[in-house]
Amino acid sequence: MSCVLWLPGCFSAGSPAPSDPEEFLFVWTTDSDSVDLNYLVVLDADSDSETYGAVVSTLPVPTEGAIRGHHTEHSMPPGGEPLFVNDFGTGETYLIDLADPKAPTLADSFMVAGPLTSPHSFERLDNLDVLATFQTEGQGNIAAGGIARLSPTGTSLAWGSAAPGGADVRPYSLAPVPALDRVVTGSADMRGAVDRRVIQIWRMSDLQLLHTLELPEEWGRAAEPRLLSDGETVLVSTFGCSLLRVEGLTSDTPSVSRVWEFGGSSCALPIVSGDFWIQAVPEVNGLVTLDVSDPARPVEISRLSLGLDDWPHWISLASDGRRIVVTGYAGTRHRVLIVDFDPATGAMAVDTDFGSADPDRPGVSFIRDVWPHGASGPGDPHGAVFSRPGVR
Repeated sequence: MSCVLWLPGCFSAGSPAPSDPEEFLFVWTTDSDSVDLNYLVVLDADSDSETYGAVVSTLPVPTEGAIRGHHTEHSMPPGGEPLFVNDFGTGETYLIDLADPKAPTLADSFMVAGPLTSPHSFERLDNLDVLATFQTEGQGNIAAGGIARLSPTGTSLAWGSAAPGGADVRPYSLAPVPALDRVVTGSADMRGAVDRRVIQIWRMSDLQLLHTLELPEEWGRAAEPRLLSDGETVLVSTFGCSLLRVEGLTSDTPSVSRVWEFGGSSCALPIVSGDFWIQAVPEVNGLVTLDVSDPARPVEISRLSLGLDDWPHWISLASDGRRIVVTGYAGTRHRVLIVDFDPATGAMAVDTDFGSADPDRPGVSFIRDVWPHGASGPGDPHGAVFSRPGVR
């Protein structure tokens, strides 16, 4: 079987057909030259499987315009709900039904929530609703965006505008804080037209914007807020590779302080595991783990270099907290890697058994392997999440 055609069930050339794995990776992929379609690729993520890293199935998603497969949810939703995956180039978000990972299907799609357009990031709530950031309002890149609450089927339930903070605010990612009835968002324009550096604080119950906090230019644009294990503290990574702490979330005068500098620029997604903050850091070509048990005084625990030309961007944690999936740019652009993570110590190591047998280039390659995204060129993986045990 050849995988140069859009065929489900394709696998790497020369590999046996995948067995019946118990765990999967769902990888949202764009054709590098934008000729072919976006794809949801399902990989065998069962480390005990003989075909660990092989393609189990694929779902081509019909897309028109300037495709740019981007963020998925940060983890697979519980309860078998469809996974939200976003194409920022077209402004459309798709809902992928993965109840049967060997036969994924397109459940639905949406582009707006009220007047809000250009959806970007998603956070699943306990009741399975989704909070989402939208970069803009209306057509073009003129007005400030906002945040919205969506049903599990993508229906808009409520929305709030970032415009009181300025027309140049572009909500990027978000961290819900249910215990304090708050949501924290950063601001970074995906289109690069404006450079507003703020953190915004919202009331979660009605999505009303409460505060817009200005950041010093040298801290960089606020990218990814995350809630710590105490359920009340939010740290925010920036594209300037600073780590910020938001203080006084429920006060009338909240503030932001810088608590760590990773060095370099273009730091991207972080994940939180217990008292550990794991950050994708291009400056070290890999990942850095901090102990944030005292969020005002983080301590570096470990760092892992993936390769001299690797530029990690997206990372997501498995539900057992022991593996991290990594995608990115430069040397990482066409690859999917798994990093083993020790949730007790924060130590990290590349899983060299996943996909490639080449110790100098571990992971699953979208170039070296034959990938089912059409014949025009390699694929660019971006958002990627592990399946949940018992949810298929």
